[in-house]
Amino acid sequence: MRRYLELTVVANVQVVNEDGAWAVFMPGQPFAAEATELGEALADFVDALRDYAEDWEDHLHAAPNHRENWALVQLIDLCTDQQLAAWLTGSVA
Repeated sequence: MRRYLELTVVANVQVVNEDGAWAVFMPGQPFAAEATELGEALADFVDALRDYAEDWEDHLHAAPNHRENWALVQLIDLCTDQQLAAWLTGSVA
């Protein structure tokens, strides 16, 4: 199931370096991360994904603008932090 979701859920991650900071976000999604090092920004983004999945399972699943994120939440739940980082960076083998 994890492999299927890695292949079908589009990450659409945007990474921007501005004023010495890296910002990582998914347009249209309510989570992002920022840090001075890219690796730290990605690790913080994985944490933000985990927080979002918890909130989605708790209450956001009922909100109209979050309902369609079921597959993303399943992927987050099935992946380790390293697997999520690989999916986000497009390095899933």
